[in-house]
Amino acid sequence: MMDAPPPTKGIQLGHLLGARVVLQPSTLLMIGLLAWIFASGAGDVTGRTLAMGVILAVLLFASVFIHEVAHALAARGFKREVREIVLTLWGGHTSFDSTDMRPVVHAVTAGVGPLMNVVIAGVAQAVLFTGLVDGSAAAVLAWLVGSNLLLAVFNALPGIPMDGGRVLEAIVWAATKSRHRGTVVAAWGGRAVAVGVVLYAIGGPLSRGEKLDVTDLVFAGLIASILWPAASAALKYSQMMGRREDLSVRKIMVPAVGVRYDMSVAEAREAASTLSAREVVVLSADSAAAGHFPLTITDEVPADARAATSLQAVTIPVPRGAEVQAALAGDDLVRSLREWWGRTDVWVVREGDAIVGVVPLSAVLEALK
Repeated sequence: MMDAPPPTKGIQLGHLLGARVVLQPSTLLMIGLLAWIFASGAGDVTGRTLAMGVILAVLLFASVFIHEVAHALAARGFKREVREIVLTLWGGHTSFDSTDMRPVVHAVTAGVGPLMNVVIAGVAQAVLFTGLVDGSAAAVLAWLVGSNLLLAVFNALPGIPMDGGRVLEAIVWAATKSRHRGTVVAAWGGRAVAVGVVLYAIGGPLSRGEKLDVTDLVFAGLIASILWPAASAALKYSQMMGRREDLSVRKIMVPAVGVRYDMSVAEAREAASTLSAREVVVLSADSAAAGHFPLTITDEVPADARAATSLQAVTIPVPRGAEVQAALAGDDLVRSLREWWGRTDVWVVREGDAIVGVVPLSAVLEALK
């Protein structure tokens, strides 16, 4: 299992579904700002309009919270540990265990968010249909319907960081068997949405023969300034993931030969020369890798002394167990790198039982950059 990320800083409200519920202080600022915008939308701000603005802003973030709870419920349905449900300045996010993620899990946990907003809108509309509420309460419910449908539509857009982008990512992933390709497509989708928001804010009024609204332009620019960097970050991450998918021990190992610990330098050189190996792995009595050395280091041993020089003179120790199979690749390779980093400088590579190479861990890290 991958290490859990550090806890999100903020006001901890409690636990739900086993997860920390966190409210970031910036969320309170956004609620206040939205309350003022809602209150001033009808004209002068009064105590009554400000109270109504606060109600609408709180209901909006309550809808976002329920949206995030839906993600958490879906994750729990797939028996994933849910770590956090966080409300942020721009909405929220849910953190859960993504070890050995599959496309169907990715798609369902993302897709239920917008679906939950549709459900909220449907419930509010059903209450309105009953005719049991009127006046201000009916106006609030009508606003709740519209705001949740807007949240659903926006979050369903096919681009990262929206939930629809995650669904698109999962569809491409399932079709191509490559999560990297799915992320690339969804990240470019996110960039397209960012551009589309700005173009709509400009092109919509112009196509209707209206003047551009400065407030709409600022709002569109603000949304684009959030979406474009998020999509770009996902694209950069996907490039790293692509390198991870394509990386294998066999591709980066240095050819090596295994020799017994009681051989001489001359015998080790002969064995390496026979197999065109550039590294020599020294095996203990039970055939476990005990050390290694590059063949070039033996050039420093005088030719007339090589037959009498033991391998201890040139061997670099290797921790017991620092061995991997040549087929190790992708996420398994990264997990092994995390396990052994700081404990050894190299892995000894086997093909079955045979020694076939040596991999410097620094070379693995460099290949992932």
